[in-house]
Amino acid sequence: MATCRFCDNSLIIGQSTCYSSECQSFLATACTKVLKCGHRCGGIKDESECLPCLYWCTTSDMTVLKQRHDDVCVICFTSSISAAPSIQLACGHVLHLHCTKRVIAARWDGPRITFRFTLCPLCQKAMEHPLLTDILKPIRILYDEVKRMALTRLKYDGLQNTESISTPGAPFYQDPEGFSINKYAYYICFQCQKPYFGGEARCDEQDFVENHKKEDFVCARCSQSNSQICAKHGIDYLEYKCRYCCSMARFHCFGTTHFCDACHTNHTHLTQLPKDKLPRCPAGPVGKQLEGSACPLGISHPPTGDEFALGCGLCNDLMSF
Repeated sequence: MATCRFCDNSLIIGQSTCYSSECQSFLATACTKVLKCGHRCGGIKDESECLPCLYWCTTSDMTVLKQRHDDVCVICFTSSISAAPSIQLACGHVLHLHCTKRVIAARWDGPRITFRFTLCPLCQKAMEHPLLTDILKPIRILYDEVKRMALTRLKYDGLQNTESISTPGAPFYQDPEGFSINKYAYYICFQCQKPYFGGEARCDEQDFVENHKKEDFVCARCSQSNSQICAKHGIDYLEYKCRYCCSMARFHCFGTTHFCDACHTNHTHLTQLPKDKLPRCPAGPVGKQLEGSACPLGISHPPTGDEFALGCGLCNDLMSF
């Protein structure tokens, strides 16, 4: 008895596909060619080259694939490769086209920009295929921008020759690009939709970040932190006051908050305090109320609990508390 080429439902003789909406949508994009071995091509309509035979036929005069027709798609994990039109990536692995496009369109999980979704799930190499070029184009542009920012930040922090990059056998040996993108966290500004530096990735605590709305992630250019944008260096190297005391911030965490060393160590306690329970200027680290009226920073600034930019770190010689 004839069966649907995608779902194996029984068919009337002469049909190739059942009338389910899903299978009909697959039929619209599926290649209609028959390979030399007699099996249908499992690829996409109008590709310059057909997908090699999913049944590993050696008579098809094509390279044998790394996967078979009955192997599950490693993106959806619900159906076999032959159950939907599929593509062979440059790395050689085969995935459902619609699954691959869905993953790319969904982008990364959570607010922090990551690019693992652009990698083959099986070998972690960059996904490349002519049918993915258009959907990947804006992602590649974003990656290049984040890479530029991360490498510049790496140089600014003096970490170009850190052991993770310079030591043979280290995770990022001779890979400053990979190290910097892994080390630093970048977010998409809710207002301008551009990437901005949000601190080190190790501070990107999942529970804290998940409790923030997407509206909370705003770059210095768009924020209400009274920041003066440096005409020479822009916003990338603005130095901030610690949100919880009158010290210069050393950490930028969660994409939203600046801390000094001491407040960063005790951030769990501080971030849960109501604003009216925070010390007033002059405020010491970890919620300590200092005596007198002179601010340790020697400046006028908004109340404790508000973000405030002190100026460009490349232009100023600022002293911490």
